[in-house]
Amino acid sequence: MKSSLLFVSALLLGSLALAANSAFAAGKASFQPVTLVHMTVLPDITGDFDHFAVDLKRNHLYVSAEVHHSVEMFDLRTGEHLQSIPGFKTPHSLAFIPEKDELLVADGGDSALILVSAEDFHRLDRIPLIDGSATGKGDSPDAAFYDAANRLYYIGNGGISANLPDSKISIFSADQGKLIGDLSVPGNNVESIGIDSIHHRLYANIRDKKEIGVFDLNTKQLITAWTVPGINRNTALVVDAKDQRIFVAGRAPGILYVFDQDGKVVAQKSCVDVNDDMTYDPVLKRVYVSGSQGLSIFHQDSPDSYTEIADIPTNGGKTSTYVPSVKQFYVIHPKTSIDSAGLLVYHVNQ
Repeated sequence: MKSSLLFVSALLLGSLALAANSAFAAGKASFQPVTLVHMTVLPDITGDFDHFAVDLKRNHLYVSAEVHHSVEMFDLRTGEHLQSIPGFKTPHSLAFIPEKDELLVADGGDSALILVSAEDFHRLDRIPLIDGSATGKGDSPDAAFYDAANRLYYIGNGGISANLPDSKISIFSADQGKLIGDLSVPGNNVESIGIDSIHHRLYANIRDKKEIGVFDLNTKQLITAWTVPGINRNTALVVDAKDQRIFVAGRAPGILYVFDQDGKVVAQKSCVDVNDDMTYDPVLKRVYVSGSQGLSIFHQDSPDSYTEIADIPTNGGKTSTYVPSVKQFYVIHPKTSIDSAGLLVYHVNQ
C-alpha cells in the first residue's frame, strides 16, 4: 500500500511539474518563479484544510485539518509529515507564539481560541468567544491575523454562525493571556484580516456586504468601508504597509483587486477562483494567490502595476503560506476522487 502511494505521489509530482513547465514554455514568463520539490501524501486525512503557522525554532510547519478535527505537523524543510495533533472540533486559523512557546488555534466548532504547548501539545487554556453552537452552524471563529510585533491575535467571530447580523474582531494579548478588546464589524461574515502597523490600520473582508472594512487601531473604530463594482465573495486579503496597498481577491469570478490607501482600485487582474490565501513578498515583489483552481503569481512592477508570471495547478489546494527563511512556499490540498490529500512544497526562485 505504501509503495503504491509513493508511486502515485511520484506521478502527481511529475504531472504537476510538467504542467507548471508547460505554462512557462507557452511564454507566460522568462523563468519559473517556483519549483515543485516535494509532495507529502496524506492518505488518512479527508476534508478541507485551512491555514498555516510556523515554528522556526523546531522547524515545524502546522496546518489545520478542519474536517479531520486536528492540526497536522510537518518538517518545515523537508515537508515530511511528523504528527497529527487531535483534540479540536473545527480548527481554522493558527498562530505560533515563540516568546511563549504556544500554538494558538481558532476553533470554530468550539467557539473558542485554544492555547496549546508547542513542546508536547497539551492544552493550556480555552478562551471562549461568541458561541455559535445554539444555531447549529457553529463555525466561528474562523479568520484571524497574528500581529507578531505586538503579540496580538485578531480573531473574527460571531456573525452568521451565531445567528447575529454583525460580527466582532476580538483582540487576544499573548503577553497577558487574555482578550483585551474588540472591534465591531457591521456584517455577518468576516474573512481575511490584515494589518498596516505603520499607519495603525486594520483591514478586514466583510464578505456578506462585499466590502473591505477599514479600522483605526488606536480608536478601535471603523473608519470607512470600501467596495468596487463586480467584487464578489471577497475572501483572501493581504497588506503592503510600506506602499499602502491592500490586495483583495474575490471569488466567482476570481479577481485580484489592488486598493490604495484611499480605497481607489489601482489595479485589477484575473486570478485563481475559490481562493482562500494570499501572500505578499516585499523582497521579490510578488503576490501569491492560492485557490482551488491553482496558484496565481504576480510580479509587482510598481505599486500600481502587476504582471502575472505564473498560473500553476495545485490539485485543488486553496490555502498556502510562504516562509522566506527557507525560501519555500507551501500549498495543502484535500483528498479528491483521483488522489489523496497532500502537502506541496515549492522552492521559491529569485
